[in-house]
Amino acid sequence: MRRYIDFQNENWYDRTDGRMQEARWEACLCGAPPEPPCAGVIDTLPIDFLEGLIEYGWVRVPNATSEPSLRKQARLTVYRTLMDDADCLSPEEHALVERMLLGGGIAEIETVAAFEAAYTLQMRLWCDLGVHDHIPCARLDAGILARLPGMLMRKEHRERRARIFIYNGMLHGLIYLTGYIDERIPIRRFIEEVLQANKTEHTIRLAKNYVEASFDCETIGGCDLLIHSSLAAPGTLMQTWAMHDGHDVQLTPSQLIGSMSGLLPGEVLLDKKMRLALSGALRPEIDEEKAAQDLRMLIKQGAPIQALRDIMAGMLCVLPTEHMENTLLEMNYLTPRWIAPPPTMAEARTMGGNTVGYMH
Repeated sequence: MRRYIDFQNENWYDRTDGRMQEARWEACLCGAPPEPPCAGVIDTLPIDFLEGLIEYGWVRVPNATSEPSLRKQARLTVYRTLMDDADCLSPEEHALVERMLLGGGIAEIETVAAFEAAYTLQMRLWCDLGVHDHIPCARLDAGILARLPGMLMRKEHRERRARIFIYNGMLHGLIYLTGYIDERIPIRRFIEEVLQANKTEHTIRLAKNYVEASFDCETIGGCDLLIHSSLAAPGTLMQTWAMHDGHDVQLTPSQLIGSMSGLLPGEVLLDKKMRLALSGALRPEIDEEKAAQDLRMLIKQGAPIQALRDIMAGMLCVLPTEHMENTLLEMNYLTPRWIAPPPTMAEARTMGGNTVGYMH
């Protein structure tokens, strides 16, 4: 969904994926009403709140001259496109909807991904969210709750979801390789490959809602971009690429396949070495996989070596060892960057500032 926290000017420690996820959780929780979610967004929410949701543009509700007319038009519009919208939910939205169906319309929210899915479903006018017994939860509209089960059992729904699975993996892979992508290309490919339809106002809306519900997105320089969730400063990345006349990334089949699983072929061994180097030395609340990922994603964004040293040291319950230091240097030297070339080994040991250049 749209980035709602600006990490651009945060220090490197607060740009780790773990810290960014904590900030996003707190923001989502602060934005949720303290009372339990209502039974029907369209019928129950105050009219000014409903109008605000409609203004986001996820549902194209015709103009109305009165409050009852607007609520009626909103419900008719949601029902009219409900089947297509159900087919084109993001993976996180789909999972939350399934949990709400199994829970009689209500599901607890335990992760940032589920929280953000609840917010995008609310913008679709499907559900409300709030807090019950100190636990955030989402509640599906009763009319939608009654209609969805049959729609999700359709053969066409299963076929579209299978195509979405492939499309989603490819797009995740591309964004991992470059840090961001102009959303116009994914929207066009979604219409052609997932919907297998022509470009119309309706199919554009379905595609745009899907990509903006599935990925972080931000408007920079008049361009709507899908950005990697770990990319803290997309503006800096865009400025860097603009200085060098944009992307010039050569992809191989193995790179694309690897990126779909979250690691390039050359990063697999580096990740394993880092996890082994940190094994048994991390603070109890930090696991090796997450620690290695945080360091790798900071390197891809051009974090200086001293910041990486400090962040790694903060993860440990012991003093950093020479083996940990050498493993960090190797990861810093060999990891492909989004905004910087790899430093030489001599530079990697000494430099304290950011590096700027091409992804190799």
